[in-house]
This record gives sequence, structure tokens and C-alpha cells, in this order.
Amino acid sequence: MMKRRIRQMLHCRVRHLLVVLLSGLAVAVLAKTFLSVNQLLGVNNYYRFFQFDQSGTLRGQDLIDYIASNLLVEYVKPDGDDVFIALTNNGTMEIPGENWSLFFNHADGFSDVARRRWKVIEKSRVVMRHHNAWFFSLEPLMTDSGNASFTPLKPNQTIIVHESPGLKSKSYTFPNWYVSGPGLEPKILLSTYRKRPHTDFYLEKWSANDRYNRNNVINIKRPAKSVIPTPLHLKKLDDKMKVDKNWRVAYNRDFQTEGKFLAAKLRILAVEDIGLTEPLLKTIHLAVEHLGSDFAQFSRSKRLQVDEGYKLKVAANTIRICGMTSHGIFNGIQSLLSLLENHEEEDTLPLIEILDAPRFSYRGLMYDAARNFVDKDEILTTISLMAMYKLNKLHLHLTDDQGWRIEIPMLPELTEIGARRGHDLNEERSLLPYFGFGPMQDPKKRQYYSVDDYKEILRHAAIHHVEVIPEIDMPAHAHAAVQSMRMRYFRIKQQQQQQQQGGSVEEDGAESKFLLHDFNDTSWYLGVNEQMDTVMNPCMESTYTFVKEIVRSLVSIHQDVQTLKTLHVGGDEVPRGALVKSPVCNALTKRMPELTGNLKLYFMKRIISIVNEFEVRVQTWEDGLGRSGDAAFNASEWRNAAGITVNAWELTDAAYNFANKGFQVVLTHAHRLYLDHPYEPDGEENGLYWATRYIDSRYIFQFAFSADLGSRMNSTFSLSEGCRVLGLKHCNGLQSPENIIGMQASLWGEMIQSNDAFEYMLCPRLLAFAERAWHLADWETASSEKEMRDGREEDWTEFAKALGHKELRRLERLGIRYRLPVPGFRIAENSVVEMNSEFPGSLLQYSRDGGKTWNTYTEGNPLEISGNLSFSVASYDLQRRSRIIDLASH
Repeated sequence: MMKRRIRQMLHCRVRHLLVVLLSGLAVAVLAKTFLSVNQLLGVNNYYRFFQFDQSGTLRGQDLIDYIASNLLVEYVKPDGDDVFIALTNNGTMEIPGENWSLFFNHADGFSDVARRRWKVIEKSRVVMRHHNAWFFSLEPLMTDSGNASFTPLKPNQTIIVHESPGLKSKSYTFPNWYVSGPGLEPKILLSTYRKRPHTDFYLEKWSANDRYNRNNVINIKRPAKSVIPTPLHLKKLDDKMKVDKNWRVAYNRDFQTEGKFLAAKLRILAVEDIGLTEPLLKTIHLAVEHLGSDFAQFSRSKRLQVDEGYKLKVAANTIRICGMTSHGIFNGIQSLLSLLENHEEEDTLPLIEILDAPRFSYRGLMYDAARNFVDKDEILTTISLMAMYKLNKLHLHLTDDQGWRIEIPMLPELTEIGARRGHDLNEERSLLPYFGFGPMQDPKKRQYYSVDDYKEILRHAAIHHVEVIPEIDMPAHAHAAVQSMRMRYFRIKQQQQQQQQGGSVEEDGAESKFLLHDFNDTSWYLGVNEQMDTVMNPCMESTYTFVKEIVRSLVSIHQDVQTLKTLHVGGDEVPRGALVKSPVCNALTKRMPELTGNLKLYFMKRIISIVNEFEVRVQTWEDGLGRSGDAAFNASEWRNAAGITVNAWELTDAAYNFANKGFQVVLTHAHRLYLDHPYEPDGEENGLYWATRYIDSRYIFQFAFSADLGSRMNSTFSLSEGCRVLGLKHCNGLQSPENIIGMQASLWGEMIQSNDAFEYMLCPRLLAFAERAWHLADWETASSEKEMRDGREEDWTEFAKALGHKELRRLERLGIRYRLPVPGFRIAENSVVEMNSEFPGSLLQYSRDGGKTWNTYTEGNPLEISGNLSFSVASYDLQRRSRIIDLASH
């Protein structure tokens, strides 16, 4: 009996040893297979033979490596309508109930956990913690005595985390979940490396038939508009001519930069115009001409920005571009380049006359480089793109809670800490890895604009007549600055202690000189995106010392490259509950009772005063001055309203009220012009949903602010309807239209994880925005709703064809990876399939073998239903394609 038991024990041990060896062999093979991934992650020994404790349980770094290699994360809907996180052990070993934590980001889904800071999810035996913003962690639940309460996760076993985040789209999840343990190296889960966890539980979406019906544009197989944005007046003759290498540019001495720019584009000679009375043959003349009388014939001339206007005339052997300013000449050059970019007849021009000027002086784009950084080269390309379509203001949102992206030489901590992300839960060396950044930052990839980078951006912008407007967001949205200055304080304190030991002491108070936080402030609050610690303290003099240094530095950097004319100071979304327990603020309000409840007003007045000291104009979000519906809002509080530019981002009544009170207003409507929202209501599309369900090119193109008060779900109200339906307090209409100075499209960065994602969200919507910002269409001022609707549809038809036949090709030449429209299709009565695109002229393609091979679809020639039919739109160079739609799934 004893011998049999000994043999059984030996057999069990040998079998266990074989399992371990085979598991190790499998991991070794896996290591070889995924070596390239390992190298991409920049981690050594990612896969190796795992070590066990005496009980056979994985431990230490081996446990972390095993979880990273084998844990699958998905979002599932096991029953009912709730979506949950599911964790599956896809390996061959057990995941124990202690010594590991799983870190991840999720948008707008775990608000209850954020409010509590942590929550025990009893059913799953895990704890979910909120660290800051959208950054959370999961860890096994432990008993009060320190023992594991979490049941170990066996091979092929799944656990459901019973805390529903809600899920509107895949983009509300983030890539690069990672696992770590006390004192151990964090590792990204392979199942989420550079990709979001699998899920397909979304809100209702368009069908292929819905899309087909929306794409109701007849394709006339040619671009209907010669130039985008549409000129004020265009007269085209039947004749054509060709511009070859024998042409030259002759420029007035005031237009030397523009002349050389054009000559470089066309690869021809540029010379200064010597003032001949007769135009030279085969010459493009750039000349000064007063155009006031030319524009006077148009009824809308009083609102035109004639200083940016131009006149372009293409005759048989000469071209003439006239303008009152270099900017006007440059706009004329852009129209000429557009006419020359004809893929059917390259460098061929129609004989044409154009007279043109913009409706608005401010035609802007904002990018939020703070949340997710895009590099200098991407910004340079964007400036070139803006100039192509006559946009002239680049608003760079350089700072926010999750990042500081501009070098300030006097305060290196702002970029040493505020521009870095990583697994540093106390944010001593970097900020948290927000928005799926991952636990480690590549040290070779700088995540901010150095002074030299920024100056290069300014130089490129100046050549392209684009004004750069930097934004330093304050007093809220300032966590990156607050934390960086906090760590500066501790660094200097430590240096002082070392100096005291050595017998010398640094200047007294140096550690607090730029401090933005009251250490005795016990206020607790959540800002936008569940962000904590987001507000600069307006009651500390060091805050204003900090601001003055930032403004001084920016003025200095801009000097001699592009003068800093305007600084955007943010001012938006100060959360309730901030500063209420700050002893410094309580002392200030006790000394000055009138500041009780008005600390933001106090802050903004002081900030504006500081900026104005440098002869720089102030720009702010509308809630920086107090929303127009607020009782606290009072234009008399601002002595120089005309000197303040306001981005009005809510409903149009707010824009009207600011304009009527004397402020300069830029229409920045979230429900129409926020490009961080998806192109269509589909969970596979990237974007947020808080302002509206979708924003496509057509929706932007149709924006007529004089008739559109706006709402949150892709419906519109007139002003009178809005006052009735929405219960608005201020419905006086627009009494000072001259104070509406422009429009701005805004691309917030939370969902932008790459340059490709940036370009996808930007284009082609930016072209529709440029059309509205430059050109006042006749239908915008139509006398009846029917006349407006009919005119708008006809105009959209022409615009959509121009994009499909011409403008998207121009984007490809510039290297822009724009979003390719998802095709629509329908099954006709005779059981054939008909396809179409949002932009007629796009390259429609179909496959009968599940996407292995593709054929081009010819409109008017429907397809027989056979094989595994799939549909997409391809880029003209056939290097990219849109989302693929299967016939079977629709």
C-alpha cells in the first residue's frame, strides 16, 4: 500500500513538472513569435520561464508578465442592457487573488466610482479605484485580515466586473491597459496593446440603406465648383490655357514673400516687377490695387473683409492677381493653385475672372495638443492645409489638466513633469497615463514643443498668413501646471535642506514663488472628465507671478517671428466646490467680502490686466466671463469689452448676448463645430457624444447661425422656437452683427491617439467649415424656410461633387489621411445592389470574396447579388479604404 502511494505521489510530481516544463516551452515559443511586439514595448524579458512559490503560485514579476501575456479584456453584455468588463485567463496557469492591479482608462463611465474614490464590487470580489480623470484600476479584494477574498482566476475562466460603465461607442474605451504590482515593472496587456478592448454594444446606428438615402446627390462626373471655398463672384469663359515652366512670377516689392511662395509651388522663376505699363507675356503679376469700388456693387459689401480680398484674372497669356494687402494677394494665390490642380488636365487653367473676399475676419481652427500631443511636423502640415482653404487663425490649446505642451525656459518642470506620462501614481516624475497612453513614455519622443519647434511653427504660419493664438487654460483645466509647480516646490525645498547642511541657503521664498496650490486647502471636487486638483488658486500672489512669467515668455518667443497679438486664457469650466476650504481664499474674502462667490471674476480681471500690460489682446471661452444666463454676468464689469474676444460654444443666444454687450464674438458652437464628435452615429466611429450624436461634413456645411439657435441632438431651433422649447432667458436677437467677427472649428484631443487619428477627425469636415467661414451663401439669408432648404440642398450637391472629384485628391497630394466616407447601398426591386457615396466621384469598390480582392463600382451599373459581397470606398491611390460594410450584416 505504501509503495503504491509513493508511486502515485511521484507520478503526480512528475506530471506537475511536465506541465510546468511544457508551459515554459509554450511561453518560450510565444516569446520568439512576439519578439517584435516585445521590442515595440521597449521591455526586456517580457516572456520567460515563470517562477512559482512553494505552493505553485505565480509571484513577483513573473505574475505581472503572465497576466500581461494572457489576460483578455472585453466589454460584454451577459444579460439585459448593461455592459460590463470581462476578464478571461487565456493561459495555462492560475492568476492568484493578490499582488496585482490592472490599470485602464474609460470615458464618462464610472462616475459613481469617481465620486467615492473607490468602490468594492462585491459580486466580482474586486475593488475599483479612481486615480484621477478617466484613469482607474481594478485589484483583487482583500479581507480585513489581509487575506485574498478574490477567487483565483483559473485557466480559460472569465470574471465579470459587475459595475456597468455604459457604452456609447468603442472610443469611450481606451487601448494599453496594463498590469503592475508593488515594486514591479508595469506591463501592457497584449490583448489591448495599441488597440481598444473588443466590444460591439452601441447605440442605434445608421444602416447602409439610411446612408444611401442621405447620399442623394446625382453624380455629374465633374467638379461643380472650381474653387473651395466658393468665391463671391466668378466668371468663367470657355477657353483654356496651360501654365508651363516658361512662365514666371513678377511681384510688387511689398509682395516678395508671396511671389517667392508661388514661384516655389509652380517651380518657376520669381522676379520683382519693374513697373512696366504693359503686362509681360507668360507672367503671373502680383500687384497692389484698391478694390473698394469693385466690391461696392455687391449688397453684402459692408460686411466683407476687403483687406483680405483679391481679384484674379486669367487671360490668354497672362495672369494678374491684385489686392490691397499681402494677405489678399496670398488668398488669390491659393485660388490660382486650386484652379491649377485638375487631375484630368494638370496645370491647365480656364480663362476666368474672380472677385472675392471673406465674410469673416476670424476663420479659425483649434487643436487641443494638451490632452493628446501631435508633433511639430503635423502642425506644419495643418497650417499648409488651412492656408489652402483660406483659414487664418490657429488656436493652439497648449495646456490642460493632462498636459503642458510648450517649453517655458524659466520653469522647466512644466515640461519635465507636465509633458510626461507614465506609471507614477503620485505624479512625482510624470503625470498619470491618461487617455490610454500606457505606463511608459518613449524617452526619444518629446511630447511638447520646444522653443525652437514653436518658432518654426510661427515662421511657417507667418508665411501662410495664419496667426497662431496660444492658449494657457486657467484657472481651471490646470492640473498639469499645478502639479508641476508643486513638485518644483518640493525640489527646491530639498535643495535648501542640502544647502543648509553645507552652510549656504538659497533665496528665501524661492520654493513658493510660482506655487499654484494652497497646501492647507482641503476642498474636494470633480471637474470635467472627473478631474481632481484642476484649479489654480486665485487667492495666492504666486499664481499671478506664475502667469506673468508665462506671458512674458510667450511674448519673447513670438518676438521677431510672429508678434503675439492675442493670448487665449481659457477661463472655462471651474468646478463647483473648488477653493471652498482654502484658508488663503477664506482670508481674502474675509478681508474683501465683495469677492465672496466672485473669485473667478477677480481672477479673470487680474489676468486680463496682466496680459494687457504686454499689449496683447485677451481671448476666452464664454464661461470665462460668466455665462450670459448667469446672474453674475454683467458687461459693466469689463471696462473694455471690445478688447476681449469670446469663443461662444453653447447655444447661439449666448453668442448674440455677448455680441450685443460689445464683446467680439467667435462662433464656436459645440453642436455644429466640435470635430471631436463622430462623423456618423455608429459605435465604430471615433468621437464623443455629449454635445450631439454626430457632426458630418453636411451638418457643418448647413450651419446658418442667423437661423440656427442649436440644440444637442442634431436638430435645430430658430431663435423664437428655442426660447419657447428650451426656456432660454435671453432672446433679444442679434442687435450688433458687427461684433460677430468669425467662426472656429475645434478639435479636442481626448480621443486623438495618433497623427492619423488627428487627420481622420479633421478632414474632410474642415473643408465644409472653411466654406461656411469664408462664403455667405444666398440661402443663409433666404426669406422663407422652403427657399432656404431648397437652396441649401442645391448648394450642398455642388459642394459634395467638388470634394469627390477634386478636393479629396488635393488632400491626398498633401499627405492628409482624411476619413474616407463609408458607402451606402440598397437592394433595388430587381434584387440588384446599388452603391453611392457622400461625395460623388469617390472611388466606390466592392468585393465578392470577403475583401481579398476589390473591383471598382461604376454608378448606374448595379451589382448582382452573389458571393460574399462587401463594400468600401478606396483612396485614389488605393492605399487606404473606408470601413468595410458587408451585405450580410445589413
